Amino acid sequence: MNRSLSPTDVFRNLVVTLRDHGVPDAYQAALSMLAGMQRGDSPKSDKAPVPQADLRPLLDQATSRLSEILDWVSVSDTARRRGEASLTPDIAQLLTDLVLEGAHTRAVVLQDPLCLVASRLNGAGVSVEQYCPGSDIPALCVGITRATTWTVIGEAEDVVGVKPNGFLPFQRVSKSDAVNGVAIAAFPLIPGVSGGTHAKQLPYAASEDLRGVISAVGSRIRRLIALVPSSMLYRTGKGADFRNELLFSGRVEAVLELPNGVTPLATHQYSVLILRLAGGPSADASVFVMTLAERPTAGTRGRGRRIEVESSRTLTRSIFDGIDGRVENAITSRRLSIEEIMRNGSLLPRMILTGSSAAEEAAENSASLRDLVQIIRPSSISTGSVSLGASLSTESVVRASPYVRFIETTEDQTGETERIKTPGTVANLQPGDIVMVSKGAVGAMGLVQDAYDGPVFMPNSCLILRPKSASYAEALYLFFKSRTGAERLRQIVTGSTVRNIRILDLGGLTVPFLSARACTTAKDALQGINERTLEIQRLTEERARIFAGAVEAMSV
Repeated sequence: MNRSLSPTDVFRNLVVTLRDHGVPDAYQAALSMLAGMQRGDSPKSDKAPVPQADLRPLLDQATSRLSEILDWVSVSDTARRRGEASLTPDIAQLLTDLVLEGAHTRAVVLQDPLCLVASRLNGAGVSVEQYCPGSDIPALCVGITRATTWTVIGEAEDVVGVKPNGFLPFQRVSKSDAVNGVAIAAFPLIPGVSGGTHAKQLPYAASEDLRGVISAVGSRIRRLIALVPSSMLYRTGKGADFRNELLFSGRVEAVLELPNGVTPLATHQYSVLILRLAGGPSADASVFVMTLAERPTAGTRGRGRRIEVESSRTLTRSIFDGIDGRVENAITSRRLSIEEIMRNGSLLPRMILTGSSAAEEAAENSASLRDLVQIIRPSSISTGSVSLGASLSTESVVRASPYVRFIETTEDQTGETERIKTPGTVANLQPGDIVMVSKGAVGAMGLVQDAYDGPVFMPNSCLILRPKSASYAEALYLFFKSRTGAERLRQIVTGSTVRNIRILDLGGLTVPFLSARACTTAKDALQGINERTLEIQRLTEERARIFAGAVEAMSV
């Protein structure tokens, strides 16, 4: 007995048929055919690739199970290339569960071209007002479902714009609707800004758009659920100023960090920011932060997505319990005051939770890095012929285990010293200096073992940490090599295209206070590691000689 096909399977077959007949944008054409049939339009040609009789059963299924079809469309390569896959099914389900758990009866949905959230909310009985200029799919979906509570607004005259050019329009919302209204948006609102030359500006573009939406909607919406780049939650400069505005306004209810690999745009990590817009600010001015769990899945169509965010009504219920202060702090969640978050300097849950734990464990036994070391930037040298002495490359720092080794230059056959024309940088290194890569392969570091007589060529992507006490060198080096040290460094990394660490942020980094016992232990440990490293190198060379000798003896 043949098993009946699901709506997704039947729709997929329709799309394949249209594509085989050379119909462009096949999935949009398929939705258009279903919407036309729902309106009672007659076929434009008797030579239509699919008979009307075959469309009727699919239309009946699509009317009630449209979300399944749209989920299938969203993971296609075509939707990704066209920039329509700005949301994914798992993220859409999480946003839907948040709306339902928040008891919202009306939702304003922004930039959801494939209607993944809008269709789910409509199916759950929520009145949807969708703004998505430039896409015909929302209107087609409304036509298929014939939903009277699902309104699509594009370019209209009676709207106000978030941007001066009116990129994203909004109708004014009456205050009477604000009590149960929620707005949902993925920032930045401009499609395609997440990649290419715009990647570095992603957090700042998101901040500007979020500020514009808050200004346009104002108190006419009770709550705003925003998908924002995680970098917007910890980036310094203008990003920090905007975060402070949000925090001091008392409107931030919760920040939910999505797992790595779960993202609506390109490869950037995203988080969910829940803001209270209508009503007074929170009396206790606290914020609930949480890292969400991932749900590994098998690869799907196209490029495949193997990581999805876990969502359920039980999870979203616990989130709102945390917002209302009805749950205790846990490993993956915590309710923090504005003062605690400001001291941390970040709104990203992972950073906040790690920083809070570290602060609780060692509040009285820590110091700023600038109190223990002098941070030195290599000096620039003028362009011209320069005699080479020793040089230090980024690769040698990356491979340092545990010591940085210099690469000595040699003289050529004429006896003249090698010369190089370069606008590079040099530094005078001392034993105990820690060389850190602060741009590109950030966090890589090595401990200088021997001094070199004269300046050493080194890339300007490196910084030198010179301990104010010689006994600190080994202990600081091992701390930065530890999981805690690497995590703290990662928290101050900025830049989307080129990752880097600013000297100001590095100087303020919290490190453990180095006791005499800790310094002695670290020195003994590194000495033992270095002895084993040299022994391993000797044995490796001896093994290679034995192998080469055996091969040569056999060939005689």
